[in-house]
Amino acid sequence: MENRLKVWCAGISDQVTPGTTTVVEGAPGTGKTAAVDDLAARWEASGRHVVRARGSALEADLPFGIVAQLFDMIDPGLVPSEALGALQLTAPTADFTVLHGVYRLASALAGSSGLLIAVDDAHWADAASLRWLAYLSLRVRRLPIAVLLTVGVGERCDDPSYGEIMAACQRVTLDNLSSDGVAALVSPALGPPAPEFVQACVESTGGNPLTVTRLIKGLVEDGVPPTAEAAWRVAQRGAEVAGEIMAARLRRRPASVVTAAHCMAVLGPSPHPGVLAELAGLSPVELAEAMRTVELLGVAGPAVLDDMPAPARAALHLRAARSLRTHGASDRVVAEHLLETSPGLEPWAGEVLDRAAQEAVNRGDTSGAARLLWRALREPVANPSRALRLLGVAELVGNLPGASARLREAFQSNEDDVESAVALSYALHAEGKPAELTAVLSRGSAWAQAHLAVHGLAWQEAVPSSISLDTPAGVLHHVMVGDISAQDAVPLVSTSTTMSSLTSAMILNLADSLDAALAVLDDVDRAQAPALRALTYVMRANVQRRKGDLTSARADLTLACDHLRQDRRWHAISAWHAALLADILLEESRPDEAATVIAEASSDEARRLWTFGGLLTVRGRMFTARGDDHEALESFLAAGRHCAAWPYRNPAALAWRSGAALACAALGDGERARNFALEEVELARAWGAPRALGMALRAAGRVTAGTAGRTLLEEAVRVLRSSPARLELARALVDLGVVLRRQADTSGARACLRDALDLAQKCGSSAMAARAYSELVATGAGPRRMRQTGPTALTPTEHQVAALAARGRSNEEIATTLLMPADAVEGVLSGVYRKLGVSGRLQLAEALDVD
Repeated sequence: MENRLKVWCAGISDQVTPGTTTVVEGAPGTGKTAAVDDLAARWEASGRHVVRARGSALEADLPFGIVAQLFDMIDPGLVPSEALGALQLTAPTADFTVLHGVYRLASALAGSSGLLIAVDDAHWADAASLRWLAYLSLRVRRLPIAVLLTVGVGERCDDPSYGEIMAACQRVTLDNLSSDGVAALVSPALGPPAPEFVQACVESTGGNPLTVTRLIKGLVEDGVPPTAEAAWRVAQRGAEVAGEIMAARLRRRPASVVTAAHCMAVLGPSPHPGVLAELAGLSPVELAEAMRTVELLGVAGPAVLDDMPAPARAALHLRAARSLRTHGASDRVVAEHLLETSPGLEPWAGEVLDRAAQEAVNRGDTSGAARLLWRALREPVANPSRALRLLGVAELVGNLPGASARLREAFQSNEDDVESAVALSYALHAEGKPAELTAVLSRGSAWAQAHLAVHGLAWQEAVPSSISLDTPAGVLHHVMVGDISAQDAVPLVSTSTTMSSLTSAMILNLADSLDAALAVLDDVDRAQAPALRALTYVMRANVQRRKGDLTSARADLTLACDHLRQDRRWHAISAWHAALLADILLEESRPDEAATVIAEASSDEARRLWTFGGLLTVRGRMFTARGDDHEALESFLAAGRHCAAWPYRNPAALAWRSGAALACAALGDGERARNFALEEVELARAWGAPRALGMALRAAGRVTAGTAGRTLLEEAVRVLRSSPARLELARALVDLGVVLRRQADTSGARACLRDALDLAQKCGSSAMAARAYSELVATGAGPRRMRQTGPTALTPTEHQVAALAARGRSNEEIATTLLMPADAVEGVLSGVYRKLGVSGRLQLAEALDVD
């Protein structure tokens, strides 16, 4: 590996000739010293004299320190008397007599053969020596003397003599190695390298020759082959080598620079100015200069901290934590420093770690929360049960073992802590233990009862016997039971917490306030656990499905599926997801795929949950689409028997009765069909939302003969026109059109069927569009080309972006909601405008039927 850096020195010897002053510039490690070594060896090999010195920040205040280094080995008999003071470091000033005496000494050494005067790191030279070098450079042209200086790129030296030298010299700049240069160094040591191996060397060293040389030496010692498969080892070894070089480089600097480097490494990028100044303890001028030097050297980060003794590093982190807290930094930032210190040093440390852990849990940072909480438990905190609870929640969110045990321990240590009871209840929910979770929450406050109502949406055992309307969860329970109207329920919603937002969105959804429900869901923090994100997307899909926007619903289900794969314990969400997906597949005329989804989701765990009723209802629709009315009726009746264990009777949540009515009518049992349909109409009228009532009236109209049936269908259409449920309106229009055609009202039938076809195509329901089209043709209307443009031409992503923009969301809000780059939103919208044939955002609402 000797002299590998001579590739950098090849052309320098041609420039450094007698009578010249040359300055070689380069960043640390680019080979300045190697250039001096190479040139000195060439001069000595030719029989000429060489004197060398090296500047140091630690000796910058020593008068004539560089001059003394240059000539300290010279025969004293050759030294003029006036130069003795400079060489012995006793000259009080750099006056003309001393300068000329040293000049005469250099001339005598040069003789007729020549002399090379080389000074490495000249930017650190003392003022007296710089003055002599400037004196020499003005006279060197008529002497067989060459002056060679090396300086660091970006290094400052404010001495006037330094400026004179730089103005009169010739310069050579050393840059970093290119990929070819790195390959030229790797090949002799390791053999011909793969391009990926060379690229890894360049990326881990930046092409710095010194770092490359040390890296190659380390790779040779480790026996690493220069192959593409070994490129990862280059990055690992490169970080170690760079750290060693940084640490060594920093040790040669003044204390102020070392202190600043340590403080900057502890505080990380973009440190708070006040905190940095407080930690460094330097004047503003000293700190600014030290920071500039640190940035110039590139010494920062873990390598600097690793070089510090552990006690000193821990003490600096503690000081940083105190200062950051004083300057109002967030608990998360302060806690990161507390993690590097010993417990019990500050009385407030436990509270900060506790709050930071809660923030981490809310962000879904499971591992970070666990790390903070384990550390918090070692502090003398006032409430260890809270730390245990938060640790258990973090483990529950991350699907880590021991979450239930930890939460049970927290609950048992303080049974009056409602938050511990609630957290334990969700762990028991994930484990499928509804009886135990009911026992845990039953003794709690109204807030605990509200969570019990949420569990009751999945487990029959968790349904509370009674619950007040004080919370959105309590309101939702009464909505599901059906003893409160939509008009009374909607004013009771609130969005103060994540749970209240989700339950309120459910209420708004059932009450047909679909845009309001979407707005609430859009504002739910997405930095949550995978299960909560999955639930949010499933709820969005449900709202979009009720609106008739099947494309957006499908897109949300895809996002939900990605999160459900990360945590498969929440069977109620999975069953709901499957029911919605199968329902959309039926609308897309894909009954076989819907049957597969239903079969895969019908697990033993799902059969115990309320949401399994939705799967059974969709299963009934699937058999209806296949023409198997017996199986369809059995599925609808099974849904009814399943839901009978719950007190939930609101048809807005699950309309199995209307499906059963249509199946009974198809089998010729008209009386039973009308009983099912009229029961649903009565329940829907009590609730008061138009979608549920319109669906029930449509079913009643279909199973009622004659004028009475037509009247019911006309009422269904009228009611559904006042709702945002476009696809349900299309169904009612098709059924009314069929009745009108049979009653010879061809004109009215065509009008209804044309509207139905248009709505079905806008919604993306090929099954409903095909039925409307066939019925339209049956009226004698000429064949009509099916719509190939408009909303159905949009991709799922375009549908989501367009729908949010239509509701007035900004590009930044859309990007945050859909987790996409902000600059990509406008590009997506441009494509949407072209496909919809609109000029901008103001026309999106009408084009998409968004209220």
